[in-house]
Amino acid sequence: MNTFLSAEQEAVRQSYLSFANEHIAPLAKDLESHKSCLKEFLQNLGQKGYLGIAVPREYGGQGQSFVFCALFAEAVGMVEPGIGLSLANHYAIIEVLKRYGTETQKSRYLPLLARGEALGTIAFSEEKAGTDFRAVTSTVAKQGDGFVLNGKKSWVVNGEFAGLALVLAKSAESNDALSLILVDCTDKVQQCTGDAGRLGLKSAYLNTVEFKDQKLSPEASISHAKDAADQIAIFSMDVAKVIMAAAAVGLNFAAMNEALEYARTREQFGSSIGQFQGIQWKFADMGTEGEAARLHVMRAAWSLEGEPETFSKSAAMCKWFAAKVARHHSGEALQVMGASGLMEDNKVEKLYRDAKAMEICLGTSEAQKMQLVDLLEI
Repeated sequence: MNTFLSAEQEAVRQSYLSFANEHIAPLAKDLESHKSCLKEFLQNLGQKGYLGIAVPREYGGQGQSFVFCALFAEAVGMVEPGIGLSLANHYAIIEVLKRYGTETQKSRYLPLLARGEALGTIAFSEEKAGTDFRAVTSTVAKQGDGFVLNGKKSWVVNGEFAGLALVLAKSAESNDALSLILVDCTDKVQQCTGDAGRLGLKSAYLNTVEFKDQKLSPEASISHAKDAADQIAIFSMDVAKVIMAAAAVGLNFAAMNEALEYARTREQFGSSIGQFQGIQWKFADMGTEGEAARLHVMRAAWSLEGEPETFSKSAAMCKWFAAKVARHHSGEALQVMGASGLMEDNKVEKLYRDAKAMEICLGTSEAQKMQLVDLLEI
């Protein structure tokens, strides 16, 4: 694999950065405080084509590779990392439909997802089922030609306004078997709590969603073969991890840039603090490990289509490493800024909170290592 971007990819990356700086950065604070409507913001991204980057052209998307989704997520992560969490869920359900969906499912949902008319989410977690997603207690049962779904899902990103949810549940007919169901949320049969307060990534919405005797069509099932639900669930999470990792790369460089500007202008002992070797070495580490994280992400994004047999391993590696780099070096950026970095109106203080959340959302760092131990057969 050529780990360097082509001229076309680099040009698109620059256009993504320009768009993020011009159209997302000015809204960042209002998105985090929910003064700006996230649903409308995401729908606007869809109208501009950014939600359908990897949707095939025949379904109304741009027909680009998954690498471009990662590049867009990195640009978003530089200005408002929480949006990366929303994108991770949306892009994941698109990739699941592309790989595992029926033609009817693709034709119905991909155009809506591409245009932002439906926003996607993954509803796997429950109060007692997180990393161990096989511990879910939600059930789906056959009813006539279709299905009926019952259960309560926790930490559902975009749950409050999602148009399409990928829901993991136990098959009522066999308590050991898992099923994945596509739920069209527009009928509002499900109940949803408000956004949960938390440490970071506050611009995204995290909701608890409860399904009560929700009737679904025969076309709702997306896991027909035995053990397919496990495989598809892992795949969808791997896709989401890569997008979250890309946003973490953007966050790392955003924190670095903020601290660099401060180090150039803050004077102590007769010179700017950027002249002190102890400070300079922090930036050397930030830049080097940030670039390493970016390479991990690009490798994983490329492998989705270029080397699918290594995708799961690469996804776990990039999520763990990029989140670690973002958390550590946003902390170092805050350290450079001293007391001013602790203030709530300081961008680095916010980035530090967001980075810590990245080590937990969509699979903890420990969970990524567990996955790697299994895949590397250690």
